[in-house]
Amino acid sequence: MFRPSTRTRLNFSQPTCRNLAAWLCLLTAPTRADELRAGNATLTVTVGETPLLRFNPQAGLPAECPLPGPLLLTVLSTTGSTHELSGTYDSVESDNAGLQCQGQLTTPAGSVFLFNDRYTATDEAIELERRVAVESVAAIDEGFVSSFKLGLPGDRSLSERELFIPGICYRKNAHVPAHALAADLSEESIVVREDRMPLPLVMTRDPGSGFTAALIHLAPDGSTSMADAKPERLVDARLQFASLGIAGQAQPALTIKYPGIEGQRTYLKPRGQRRDTHGWSERFHPVRKDIDHAYKLRIELAGHAGFPAALRSVWRSAFERIHPAPTRADIAGSYDAGMKLVAAWAGPHDGHYGLPFRLKLPEGRLEGKEHLNFQMGFVGQQLPLAYHLIRRGIETQDAAMTRQGEAMVDFWAKESRTPAGLPRTWFDTFPKPHWRDYNTFLRVASDGMTGALRAWDIMAWNDHKKPEWLRFCRGFGDWLVKQQNPDGSWFREFRQDGTPVDRGKQNTSHPIPFLLGLAIATGDGKYRAAALRAGDFCWRDVHEAFAYVGGTADNPNVIDKEAGFLALDAFLALHDATGDARWLEAASRAADFTETWAYCWNVPMPEDDPAVVFPKGAATTGFSVIATGHSGADLFLAGAPFLYYRLYLKTGDRHYAEFARQLLHDTRQSVDIDGSLGYGHTGLCTEAVSLASPRGRGVNTWLPWLTYSMVDPVANLQDAFRMTDMPVVEGERLEELRARDRSFGRVRGLRSAIAK
Repeated sequence: MFRPSTRTRLNFSQPTCRNLAAWLCLLTAPTRADELRAGNATLTVTVGETPLLRFNPQAGLPAECPLPGPLLLTVLSTTGSTHELSGTYDSVESDNAGLQCQGQLTTPAGSVFLFNDRYTATDEAIELERRVAVESVAAIDEGFVSSFKLGLPGDRSLSERELFIPGICYRKNAHVPAHALAADLSEESIVVREDRMPLPLVMTRDPGSGFTAALIHLAPDGSTSMADAKPERLVDARLQFASLGIAGQAQPALTIKYPGIEGQRTYLKPRGQRRDTHGWSERFHPVRKDIDHAYKLRIELAGHAGFPAALRSVWRSAFERIHPAPTRADIAGSYDAGMKLVAAWAGPHDGHYGLPFRLKLPEGRLEGKEHLNFQMGFVGQQLPLAYHLIRRGIETQDAAMTRQGEAMVDFWAKESRTPAGLPRTWFDTFPKPHWRDYNTFLRVASDGMTGALRAWDIMAWNDHKKPEWLRFCRGFGDWLVKQQNPDGSWFREFRQDGTPVDRGKQNTSHPIPFLLGLAIATGDGKYRAAALRAGDFCWRDVHEAFAYVGGTADNPNVIDKEAGFLALDAFLALHDATGDARWLEAASRAADFTETWAYCWNVPMPEDDPAVVFPKGAATTGFSVIATGHSGADLFLAGAPFLYYRLYLKTGDRHYAEFARQLLHDTRQSVDIDGSLGYGHTGLCTEAVSLASPRGRGVNTWLPWLTYSMVDPVANLQDAFRMTDMPVVEGERLEELRARDRSFGRVRGLRSAIAK
């Protein structure tokens, strides 16, 4: 059907239009195309046709991305059926600022939806502001979802492309649970609610040409209601979150749907079916004239030589445009509150010093003596927190606090080592004292033994010799040297007799900082040599493979943020030890991966849900997705600011300092520093919540690792830089801090090594 172009308006009352010849001229005149350019991208919009976005860089292959539709609706009927509508623009107006495009869709029943789309060129990208208004309502039409799609060039199927959805999908998603969202890239649709995402974006890259396309949802609102906690189909005007992803296996297109319909997998399933994630979670706005239905998108096209570079570019673009300024926290107050909490619970408990495995919130009470069990590292963090008790006790001349820390280390040094040489890692005091029948994980032991080494060091620095503690550390170091595989790796998990159980090698980065510290403490080069061999393995199998897998002991061998964090720590330690620039490259890549798990937008809690346990008034920025396979979030990255600030000093990349400050301040909004959060003891904070539906609900529990993550970077900032905040600095101040960083790195923070 003929449609006049923007500049050719027909008016049948004009005499010229009565002239057959004039009419035929208009009918055969070419339709005008309007263009918008942004860097190497050109958007062409023609009335009645599919818009086309061309990418034509000076170097590399040109690409053409259609915008299918571009008017797309899914309409829900009161009968329960849904139908799809699509259409093109009826009018396009061009001005100096962009393109104003309009069109309408009409349902078979007669509901009319008006689309008002404005495209602008911003920072070499195209941005779209869309508003959909309901002009006319048919009684049978109950709900609707609008969509936007960006078609992808080339003949690669979805499964042949690389995909990035923060906290959900990384490249080919090879290491995720079978039930996880995006576990199978051969499925027809991977569309995910944005409240599962640390930043609302989707990116894909063609591994052959390097062509990269991304959609970023700018200015996300994210509002929801209590009804959204249930898996059933929902029509609700309060739903203000979108979903993003990729759809179409043969001809894939990036897509946003608003409100956030999710599929063809979803974690929002009835109880008892949550491991079968196949299916759709359907969310609609009501078909009403007063509905507010609007969103803003950023479309980025680029060429990137590798997936890590593409991820870094798109993530940072979204971060710069979406993340709120940090909400300043009382950093010193959070540290003091945490240390008082640790001292209050460190015992003795029936003659044993240690921290309970968990406390119930909000009261902060021990639910039963069965929770008086001590885990060396990981979530228990007994030895690292023992070090902090000693450090704080010496600093404040609190002899009682120092004795608590000493007693904790004494216990582990005397009792935990097995005849095979590796340590036991979990001790129960109830119903009678005994070692739990629990295999030794490399992660748990590495955490704990690093704490023991730091405890030995600070005592030695203060002329309190503890040779038995150093022997304890050397015992684990010797065991690591003996157990190291020919390729430089270690296995993940061992029985207490030293035989391997899980032969996965993804945890090889975990002992590297400990071994390098032990080499400094003892002067024995075999520990350094083992760490360097492990580093070479991690360069190949972690860094080059972009495989940050298996960071936790309880979620085996899946992509997770803790694997990235531990790789960052290991690569920084290797750079400290050698000065080799490749370790700084590896540390930067691990940091880029790890930060994509941290929420950098505020996800609002439903105001009508009494089951919400999220701390009232706290920011969601700083919480981070725990691992692939679910949408639980925690405060683990509260422990990362020191590492990111060191990376800023080493690279000069200001973004790392900005991200470090975001983590430092926002995570501590959830710590009850002064009693205002209503917990039973200052220093408490919650272990895990969901920022996706059922939003704001969680386990309402404190575990020791939380306080370790809160106090450790603050203590390190004080020891290394004599400060509790992390400014972006220049000139002489920058050089001064870099000198301090080099001094810290040379001895890995071990004070006793300075005297040598």
